[in-house]
Amino acid sequence: MRLIERFRLFIAYFFRFVGFPIEPSIIKVGTPDQNSPVLITANFNLTVERLLKNLRGIDCYVLIAPSNGINVWCGACGGDFTTDSVISIVKTSGINEIVSHRTLILPQLSAPGINPVIIKKELGWDAKFGPVYAKDIKGYIENQFEKTDEQKRITFPLKKRTEMANIYFFIVLLLFSIPYWIAAIFLPMLNLLLYLETLIISITIIYGSLIVLPSIPSNSGKIKVLLFGVIILFLVIFFHIIFYINLFDLIWDIIIVILVTLIVGEDFHGLTPTYKSDLGEKSWTQGKKDMKVVFGKFKLQPYGAIKINQEECIGCKVCLDVCPRDVYRFNELNNKAEIKQANRCINCNACVNRCLANCLIIE
Repeated sequence: MRLIERFRLFIAYFFRFVGFPIEPSIIKVGTPDQNSPVLITANFNLTVERLLKNLRGIDCYVLIAPSNGINVWCGACGGDFTTDSVISIVKTSGINEIVSHRTLILPQLSAPGINPVIIKKELGWDAKFGPVYAKDIKGYIENQFEKTDEQKRITFPLKKRTEMANIYFFIVLLLFSIPYWIAAIFLPMLNLLLYLETLIISITIIYGSLIVLPSIPSNSGKIKVLLFGVIILFLVIFFHIIFYINLFDLIWDIIIVILVTLIVGEDFHGLTPTYKSDLGEKSWTQGKKDMKVVFGKFKLQPYGAIKINQEECIGCKVCLDVCPRDVYRFNELNNKAEIKQANRCINCNACVNRCLANCLIIE
């Protein structure tokens, strides 16, 4: 990989909110033939890089569809990774002449924005939603393109929590460091020791919040972070009382605790894939169509309680196939879907947008 490409991936890792596109194209993985699977993904460079790593040892074609450089889930929810994205790459890639079958494998998290019914109508291709994670694609293919329940579910393991913490810490560091050292030219009390204290406080709040707090159930992410910030605040005051008392440093550290806590708590649940965005729901109830978080601007889909009209349900099981939070179960006695864990719904709208009977609603 060229140095410039590595640099772009590095930047995309920390600034994925703004999008880093690569050219839509078709990629051959391994030695595919006319019977090999055809997978679709978004044209965010980090998404493509990670997908290709997980496809090693698999012979397939990957169609990189236009999404304005936004990742699969954010792109599908925000109107960047859509049905038209898939239609355009299928038409322009020449895949029709390369394979003998007519089946596309879509990322499950693209369900909020991609409609297989329209793809079938426009292209004559069937489209199936594959697993949530690229690491499960091999097992999915080996299982005759059938997902297990585990392959449908989104999780937030320690590795992903740390990754999100890295992103937020980098942003806070960038926003703070340059003005700090410019001001330090004129204010000698802004020294290296105070800067290190600021870094330690930021690391403690950001990494502590994202590593520990997602495991604590709560209806409000902001409250969780604020309570955590209060604990850090008491520790900072205790530290200054025990080791040294410097009024300027104490006031500075208190201000940093408050600022970093407010930044992380702005939409803490929205940083996780397992909770409903507090800021998104608040913005939706205020009649807004999008929300802004740090550098990102996100289009909003409906927020509220998920409900199902049992009389209209036709038992298509699409909701069970696309829901990443295991909200539904299927009743074999009446051949209908049921809501078993409404509190787990994160309002991604995948089920509502893809329901063949239009029997699901969020209100």
